[in-house]
Amino acid sequence: MPAPATHRSVMLPCHCLQWGGVLAVLLLAGCGKKESAPDANVLAQGDGWSVRADDFRHWWSTRPGPADSPQARMEALDRLVERATLAAAARQAGLERDPETVAQIESLLIARLQEVRLAPQLAAVKVSDEEVRARYDAQRESAFTRPEALRVALLWFNTRGQQPLVDRYRPRLEQIRAEVSADPAKFPVTEGFGPIAVGNTEHRESRLLGGDLGWLEVAAGSDAWRNAVLRLAAPLQNPGDLSGIEAGGDGLFLVRLIGRRAPEVQPFEAVSAEIRRRLIEQRHKALQEEFTRSILAQSQTDRFPEALAAVADLPPRSGASAPGPVPPALPAKTPQPTANAPSKPKTN
Repeated sequence: MPAPATHRSVMLPCHCLQWGGVLAVLLLAGCGKKESAPDANVLAQGDGWSVRADDFRHWWSTRPGPADSPQARMEALDRLVERATLAAAARQAGLERDPETVAQIESLLIARLQEVRLAPQLAAVKVSDEEVRARYDAQRESAFTRPEALRVALLWFNTRGQQPLVDRYRPRLEQIRAEVSADPAKFPVTEGFGPIAVGNTEHRESRLLGGDLGWLEVAAGSDAWRNAVLRLAAPLQNPGDLSGIEAGGDGLFLVRLIGRRAPEVQPFEAVSAEIRRRLIEQRHKALQEEFTRSILAQSQTDRFPEALAAVADLPPRSGASAPGPVPPALPAKTPQPTANAPSKPKTN
């Protein structure tokens, strides 16, 4: 029966030339047998290894050091001999067959394959101005329009749907509502309910801010508490207007309008760079997926389910996600600004 074929996907950290990557280089370098009659390209050799001119040129170009001189060359060669000798010792110890070493070597090979064959394709990706404009026009309403928002102040008690608690707190809110209505100048709009909120709300995050919840986007959501606040604020037209006092399963509410913000379309000039970046990111992702698919399609793989099922004594899975080849890094997404959206708060 043929030996089971294996297929590994390995997670490649961006710092792939850490000790594992360096060890992989050592194990891959100079793995041929000792040459009996070295040619001009062989600068040094030992038992199972050799240092060739190409190895020396690469080392010389990637490591800092003194200017070219016979001494500098010999010092560089000494380092390469040292590495090759240590790598040979690692092979003799069987470390090239160690699963962790194999994974590091595969990671290094995958990274190099991507660098040589995939990176040029990614670098060639371009997005025209016409494509950027077309994406903007197609998504102007859904992605590039800031929805209407209300800025409100809130006084709230967590009555938990219990009438005795509603009866206890409603008079306090009615008195505050009457005071604000009678003398609005005493309660500047931008300060919400002002200092009076400190002892008359159980919304801890806003109690020291006059009850100010910040800007809430006018859009239905799954949070019943937030929906109750917006429902009370929606009919209010002018800054300073007060809602009625509403009791429900989510508590007892009194809302004051601080400001309204109409829907606003973000201008093309403000978002064109982000649109271009996202389009390039999408094309990069498609290229990366096609790159992997094309290589897998060219490979004939035999899998042996019986052998897989017979694998015993599996160690516990780690908490990390399954390893896999990491594509070349892409720019991080820039989050779009959103309005403050408080959910039902914790009470004291």
